[in-house]
Amino acid sequence: MVKRVKLWIPLHVTGLWIPVWRHSLLLSGSLGAGLLMEPGIEVEATRAREWRVEITVEGSQLSSLPSVASETLKLMNSATPAHIRISSPVPLGAGFAVSAGIALGIALGAGLLSGMGLLESASIAHEAEVRAGTGLGDVVAMLHGRGLEIRIAPGGPGLARVESYPVPRLEILAAVLGRMETREMHRVLGERLYEAAAPRLARLLSRPELITFLQEARGFSIESGMVTEELARLLDKLVDKRVLLGWYVKKKVLVMVPEEGETRRVEKLIGDTISSSPYKLRLTTRPLEISLE
Repeated sequence: MVKRVKLWIPLHVTGLWIPVWRHSLLLSGSLGAGLLMEPGIEVEATRAREWRVEITVEGSQLSSLPSVASETLKLMNSATPAHIRISSPVPLGAGFAVSAGIALGIALGAGLLSGMGLLESASIAHEAEVRAGTGLGDVVAMLHGRGLEIRIAPGGPGLARVESYPVPRLEILAAVLGRMETREMHRVLGERLYEAAAPRLARLLSRPELITFLQEARGFSIESGMVTEELARLLDKLVDKRVLLGWYVKKKVLVMVPEEGETRRVEKLIGDTISSSPYKLRLTTRPLEISLE
């Protein structure tokens, strides 16, 4: 009998995506591409007499459960009650796919304690995300992806098709420019997501590597209106000067990939433009990890 489940879930920041809505939550998803990063989200689940979920974000425990956690618990009502502790190094609702990590943490933690299979449990996390309106493709990207992930078929676990490509363990600077709900993003951007992403995704598939991804994600960020002209000009200058390898914006997260050894210089050059200190992350090919005791 499994008494304890421990998980490590990589962060995921999509760079371009096409929403795919279907009659079934499990069939809905997205096409697109993103980068997986560390440090990741850590989860510990143990058997309990009643359900208890504790979520800590940047060292502070949330006073109430986010909607994606509540939706996941509703779908897990037949599972063994569990005490689940989730810790994220980055904020919720900015664009790091923390909501998907929370859904996976609850679904995999409680599911594996209850004897459920991996895909069955992960499918619940995907359905909860779609129900809550917090994401479409992050669950499968975090579950199956490594390094640079490209979603070439939509849907939940077992239905989506995710291909992965290696990336160097470069440092990442990720700055939070504000907050934007996923539902609001889709409402505001609408058809622009399809028009901007489709040709860029096709070009990336013809040359699936980090530099191509960064170029296409940058263009998608500009075309979809997720970055101001002033900020885009500054970042492009840093690319021209070979201080940055590339950059893009997802919702309200600015992802910058410094050239090797240039992280401090980037921080200094963007200091007057970015109000908050950027998070220091790293690209990773480390997969989602599960430990059973």
